[in-house]
Amino acid sequence: MVVRNTVAPHIRTACFIAGILLTLSFAAHAQDRVIAIGDVHGAYPEFVSILQRTALMDSSRNWTGGEAILVQTGDVLDRGQQSRDCLDLLMDLELQAKKKGGRVIPLMGNHEVLNIIKDLRYVTGGIYSSFTSSQSETIREQAYREYELFLSGHREHSHVGIPANDEAARKKWMDEHPPGFFEYCDAMGPDGKYGAWLREHRAIVQVGDGLFVHGGLNPLLLFRDIGELNDRIRTEVAAFDFLWQSLVKKKVIWRYMTLREALQHVDEELTWMQANAKEGDAETTQQMRYLIGMESWMINSRQGPLWYRGLAQEPEEKLAAELRSMFARLKAKYMVSGHTVLSKSGITARFDSSVFLIDVGMLTEAYGGRAAALEIKDGRVAAYYMDGEPQILVEPGPKDAVLPAVGE
Repeated sequence: MVVRNTVAPHIRTACFIAGILLTLSFAAHAQDRVIAIGDVHGAYPEFVSILQRTALMDSSRNWTGGEAILVQTGDVLDRGQQSRDCLDLLMDLELQAKKKGGRVIPLMGNHEVLNIIKDLRYVTGGIYSSFTSSQSETIREQAYREYELFLSGHREHSHVGIPANDEAARKKWMDEHPPGFFEYCDAMGPDGKYGAWLREHRAIVQVGDGLFVHGGLNPLLLFRDIGELNDRIRTEVAAFDFLWQSLVKKKVIWRYMTLREALQHVDEELTWMQANAKEGDAETTQQMRYLIGMESWMINSRQGPLWYRGLAQEPEEKLAAELRSMFARLKAKYMVSGHTVLSKSGITARFDSSVFLIDVGMLTEAYGGRAAALEIKDGRVAAYYMDGEPQILVEPGPKDAVLPAVGE
């Protein structure tokens, strides 16, 4: 069954209004070594170890990879307590590599998008605590008072409300918004240190003959090229930011709500308006409905490049022909993806070594795996781990087996 790929008119409209639609391109230049590292999820010591094992970084956290390309296929954050350290390290290496003639290409994973759209269910207390400062308690108290003021204009909602002088309700709210929560939200916003950086990422990059993506490219998905998919995802992220900021400004939602809270609040608002024959402002009502409908967007689609698991989980014979056809159309020979832990012991090659699954559960406490990296050099594909010799997955072929161009 072919999965249709149509850009919803509301997304195009919102992004046009917001004035945010980015197109990125890179000039091709020669590189002879590509390293791909999959899901990190805050596993800082393991991330450091595999960067050092592949000679991309020394013990002082300096880039030593020369002109090599490092592609990190997304999901740097969430779950692991040292998510912030991992983000800082990758950002720093990106700048260092550029000065040495190399390149660090961080891709958008589904967890990057989850944080952008304020779905914070995988953010732990330990992660929030890494964003605390001496002002955190003051910030929480100010936010609490701001939230009470917001609620005073929305008493029709049954799921919100903090009764006056109810210490139990106040404590529950404080527990749900631990120290560092508000600083974290600001840092992940469009103007935040990490949020602004994450919004620059592409979902897919082509390096020579290889396609690098977080989840995978569904061979049954209709799309012209990877530039179209990257534009689609940028468009939807920009659309979300526009809708969120507009609804906050109109006091429909509170700026520090999580996505779940905001969707529930908007849904109740629409239900209340209908029940009480309140038409409301047409533009605002339309924006509320767009936000409610974002589950169907590409950034949330299980068939899209951020979430797709088919190349890891489906029988190879089911997709082999369509995969070959897609590779031919995109002028690619192989794909590298993370997202799905198919094996905790090592990187897995499927589809006659044309698909490499590099997520082996680096965050030990969550997955029980180990740090791993894939190296492509002079036609040879090898798996690196924290210890032991590299394992050769593909022997060198023709001299031009892996081309050096970097594209959209």
